[in-house]
Amino acid sequence: MNRPSRLAGLAARAGHDTPAAMLRAQSVYIAFALLVIVDLIFTPGFRNPIVIRNLLFQASPIILITLGQSLAIGTRGIDLSVGSSMALAASVMALALPGGAGVSVVAALGTGLAVGLLNGALIAFLDINPLISSLALLVTARGLAEALLDGSRVSLPTGGVFDWLGIGAVSLVPMVAIIALALAATVALVVRTTVFGRSLVFIGANQAAAVIAGIKVRRTLFAVYAASGLLAGLAGLFAAARLGAADPNYIGLNFELDAIAAAVIGGTPLSGGRVSIAGGVFGVLLLQVLGASFIMNDINFSYAQILKAAFIVAALYLQRAGG
Repeated sequence: MNRPSRLAGLAARAGHDTPAAMLRAQSVYIAFALLVIVDLIFTPGFRNPIVIRNLLFQASPIILITLGQSLAIGTRGIDLSVGSSMALAASVMALALPGGAGVSVVAALGTGLAVGLLNGALIAFLDINPLISSLALLVTARGLAEALLDGSRVSLPTGGVFDWLGIGAVSLVPMVAIIALALAATVALVVRTTVFGRSLVFIGANQAAAVIAGIKVRRTLFAVYAASGLLAGLAGLFAAARLGAADPNYIGLNFELDAIAAAVIGGTPLSGGRVSIAGGVFGVLLLQVLGASFIMNDINFSYAQILKAAFIVAALYLQRAGG
């Protein structure tokens, strides 16, 4: 193993050898299991398999953008543009419908990738802070999505790929969930076993040292945000297919906040230097089950949002205390 790889390995393992850190690494799984058990006992209707199916449908787009968000946070960055990128991808997809479903799908993915490439270029080559760059694209992409469709909802054609993604399932497992989990496994493998994965973790741990070690920092950051944009484009496709329409006012709205919360709760710290893909996936599932618990127990939406925020703050505090 060359020097950059050894250093990246040391950076990735830093902080993992204490009991508190090991407990923190497992906390999202423990919390998820406890919440499911409580719901199975006390929440009416939670045992219905259709509830689980619907939760997986809702979680799949957020899982996708959490993957990209985890990579960005791992480099000590952030990507606030993902929710708006979803909306823009769905809007462009709707405009491309006359060309057929295949052209529309490619248009959605290409739009997400284009936003990611622009974001990556601003961050990697113009040295713009990721918070500023992605915040600007959050506003710009959402505004462009609304302008393209004149702020209106455009229905997608029934049948074909959109129905396959929107309602298709193997037994009770939605096709979109299968795709999202397969991509999560792929991203986890990339982070753990490739030079690219080790490089982005090392950049997050110490960017100056990464430069000295010979890691291509700018190229790695560019690729990270491009991947985040591509995943957001796919998430926009999933969300539109499930909704049956491209809605620039609704699709992806505030999804970036859930993705950030899920990634950090799952064990990817905002300080960078570590990426937990599996933890991020379970972070999404945890927040989805929590939201469903509030709804199924008839908790007022406003109070539910307050309780959810309190839960996220407590979880993030425990993550920080565990480190």
